[in-house]
Amino acid sequence: MIHNAKGVRAAMSGRSLRDERREQRRALSRDQILDVAEQVFAAKGFHDASLREIAEQADYSVGAVYGFFSGKDELYREIFHRRTSAFMPEMAEVLSSELPADRRLVELAAWQVGFFRRYPEFGRLVLRGGAIASPVADPPEDTETLANFRRSIDMQAELFRDGQRAGLLRAGDPVLMARMFSGLVSAFQTSELSGGAPLPIETLTETVERAFRA
Repeated sequence: MIHNAKGVRAAMSGRSLRDERREQRRALSRDQILDVAEQVFAAKGFHDASLREIAEQADYSVGAVYGFFSGKDELYREIFHRRTSAFMPEMAEVLSSELPADRRLVELAAWQVGFFRRYPEFGRLVLRGGAIASPVADPPEDTETLANFRRSIDMQAELFRDGQRAGLLRAGDPVLMARMFSGLVSAFQTSELSGGAPLPIETLTETVERAFRA
């Protein structure tokens, strides 16, 4: 009886390990497809990119890609979901610092540039639409990405409220100020991701200070 119990446990353990390895291989394959798709969409945009091209560059068949994603729309959305799953908590960490609001704003600008330097193809993809909300319209409706975009603006607006209450940041509608801040960072990223040499981060942070400090 004990011998049989040990055998059952061993068999279950063996299946568990095999399932774990299978899931690891599947996750690696999925990430490989997403990495290639990010590059293709960044270069061509949503409409001009094709699943066939993505599959070929990732060394998969189109059918294999469909084994991971229901189609081009889902693949495109998953690129944003994967990156924003890192973007949002990292942003929250920067904003939760004990630094004064004006310093947090400068740190936020530097961090955002650093994030897109880590993922330059994603940066290009975001900037193709002129805003992080671009995938909401192309392809249609992605409520998760839209919610993340709104949450990021709300978080930045709260930072401006904190700074205004402390007399450290310029007066003005906090949501509008947050959007202006995002536009300034995007403008810096556009010049940097256009193919030239990386710009000194001080170029941006000094501009942010001049634009928003009280």
